[in-house]
Amino acid sequence: MMTNDETEIRRLLERYAMAIAVAGDGIWEYPAIDPEQAFHRDIPVHYSERFTELLGYPEGSFPQIASSWWDAIHPEDVAKSSKAIAEHFMTGKPIFAEYRVINRQGEIRWWQVFGDSMPDAEHKGKIRAIGVVRDITALKVAEETALHRLELVTRQQKASRALSTPIIQIWDDIITLPLVGAVKSGRASAIMERLLSEVVRLQARYAIMDMTGVDAVDTTTAEQLYRIIRAVGLLGGQVRLSGLNPAVARTMTKLGVEVTPSISHRNLQDALQACLRDSDRQVMH
Repeated sequence: MMTNDETEIRRLLERYAMAIAVAGDGIWEYPAIDPEQAFHRDIPVHYSERFTELLGYPEGSFPQIASSWWDAIHPEDVAKSSKAIAEHFMTGKPIFAEYRVINRQGEIRWWQVFGDSMPDAEHKGKIRAIGVVRDITALKVAEETALHRLELVTRQQKASRALSTPIIQIWDDIITLPLVGAVKSGRASAIMERLLSEVVRLQARYAIMDMTGVDAVDTTTAEQLYRIIRAVGLLGGQVRLSGLNPAVARTMTKLGVEVTPSISHRNLQDALQACLRDSDRQVMH
């Protein structure tokens, strides 16, 4: 007959096994082994029915030795498994790893592996290791899908920003930025970032901001435009404005933003001609 302690231990083990089964995890157990045998391929290992099921093997057809598991690990991820085991023996922390396995049907699955080891009570100097494996393929697919969607949104946002602030190189050292629609504070910040980047990348001497398509700007944006002019100047370039309408001009004047006639022109053609004259070049008609 079993003692009360033995009965309680048996009940705990049964509960543990039921909990693992409900979770859908597979159980693995290394019997008493020497620590240095942890990486040996020929040592016996107990795999639960669910473990072998996760790899697509029917009950009793998966050899109960370490090599069966090692051979199922994706070749590119074997190092991850080895590292997790090595770190366990070096630090004493539980085993944890995520890696790919290849099941019997040739499908790639993602596994999460947990485990721990302890001295074997019946064999001095030996250890026992036990743990579970969990199939997290669905989670990984969801993560990858979300990541791809995020990358797509990011690319779309970049493309949208580029379209909203199209910068065109119209001469060796002259670029133009035609603005259309409302220029709010947030858009003005994006304009500055993109314009400064292109001035540096293209080594532009002149940047023409054509505002023919801008009906109005608020005071915050007008101040931001003035900052853009100054920032380009600090990079060794010069901003030329073209197509300013009376409403925009009044707003900038009200703010005390000094826009001299030498940098403001009636239209894009006049601005381009002025830049070419300053570079000792002439436009031939």
